[in-house]
Amino acid sequence: MAEAFGITAGAVGITAAFTACVDCFEYVQFGRHFGRDYQTDLLALNCSRIRLTRWGQAVDILNNPKMGRPDATAPQIQTIKNTLYQILVLFANSTKISQQYKLSATADEDLSVLSSDSMDSMFATLSNNMRELAIKRQKRSNILKIAQWALYHRSEFKSLIESLSSLIDNVEKIFPAPQAQATLVRQEAAELHDRRALELVESAAEDVDSLLQTAAREAQSGHRYLDVLVKGKTQTGDAFSSDWHGKAVGASHTYDSVVVDNDGKALMGNKYGEKDFWDD
Repeated sequence: MAEAFGITAGAVGITAAFTACVDCFEYVQFGRHFGRDYQTDLLALNCSRIRLTRWGQAVDILNNPKMGRPDATAPQIQTIKNTLYQILVLFANSTKISQQYKLSATADEDLSVLSSDSMDSMFATLSNNMRELAIKRQKRSNILKIAQWALYHRSEFKSLIESLSSLIDNVEKIFPAPQAQATLVRQEAAELHDRRALELVESAAEDVDSLLQTAAREAQSGHRYLDVLVKGKTQTGDAFSSDWHGKAVGASHTYDSVVVDNDGKALMGNKYGEKDFWDD
């Protein structure tokens, strides 16, 4: 496997590899060729970063080398590590493309980069909020010794974001944590607060983070429960953990023909703090 930022495969543990992957997003910039579309592309990149950190938190990768599965095999863990390393390789290759482009650029070509000052205030605030959420979910690392680099063409960005999505798909399939991820993504949507922010995230998350796209859409419109029969225990809708301190958007819910069996237990929408629904 190729070397990434001076790191060879096998030189770092799985936690360090994950943290380095999340760090890489921090160094990406966009050239002025992107124009105003830069704002949406940056949000899409932030969606990818949040998706990776959501999975990492759901499997407790920073504290549990077996990612919540005592029966995890060495090959499965190695596959996750290899996949995370491949994310590092993607970013490393992106830096090389950027450097090659700058070397071949003509003297009159604008190689300056866009910054938060180039963004509408709504986009800038939203991007910063998403960045802070991702940072809270990781341990900052000193592994990477790299400078920021710029993406100069949309084709390069599309290739990067598609490859990132595919690799994150892989880790989610090998070590799935759907219940924890569902709780986390609802928290993310609730932290956005503003309907316009939810609309922007819903659009940016398309083909990048289906969970966040759905959560953002539902936070705007509420949930509909039609012809539901509950046997056993089920939770759909909001439901946040007991340490939740944020706001909820407050969209309404629609219920029609919902039946809960005698031995059933159901939570459909809302519930933000106190005892978790799944606790007896």
